Amino acid sequence: MKKTSVSILAAVICSLLFASCIVRQYPAEKRTVSVRGTGSIPVEADRAIIVLSVITTAKDAGTAAGQNAEKMTKVQDAVIAAGCSRDSISTENYTIFQEYEYMKDRRVPGDYRVSNEIKIYLMDKKLASTIIDSAIKAGANSLSSLSFTVSNPELAIKQARTAAVQNAHEAAKLIAGTTGSELGKVLKIEEVKDGYNAPLAKAYANPRFESAASNDVSTPVQSGKINFTVTVDATFELK
Repeated sequence: MKKTSVSILAAVICSLLFASCIVRQYPAEKRTVSVRGTGSIPVEADRAIIVLSVITTAKDAGTAAGQNAEKMTKVQDAVIAAGCSRDSISTENYTIFQEYEYMKDRRVPGDYRVSNEIKIYLMDKKLASTIIDSAIKAGANSLSSLSFTVSNPELAIKQARTAAVQNAHEAAKLIAGTTGSELGKVLKIEEVKDGYNAPLAKAYANPRFESAASNDVSTPVQSGKINFTVTVDATFELK
């Protein structure tokens, strides 16, 4: 019995010693490289958006509003005569308020101020200078903004997206080669979305009223090019 017990104990000890020597292999973690790529495509602007106003003041609100309506009617008629369609004109904002001033620490009511602001969307940017000059001569006395845009941005966005992916691939390939690795397949790619890219592009100009209002010289307007930019984040496998 003693010999049998010793034999069983020895077998158990050998089994435990053998088990403790087993080397377990786990799959190696996949090596990757993550990069950011950007593509930018410049496009010539072909459309313009003008926001201008007629502002009038008078002792009573009715008079100020009446004067404003008369002048704005002339402005819109002049703009249409200059080549803008009526459907391209929309009211942006209309306000009436009384101005105040301080005299000897007293708040004294002043004139009523009426502002009628309209947006003019031009299908042809070349009309911008003519429209501005015509509106000013007809009575417009405030211009809030002049912006330029593109009628068909889809093609530019597609090209910018392609350029961004190519840029990311080139960056990843460079990093892989520098580290003595080979670039494998793409594992993940996503387009970066942020507030800046939402409108995609906009260009501004600041024409001077004086040139059109006091002379026969046209207001110089230059639209330039608009950059459509797309950014992507990509992760590639390293071999």
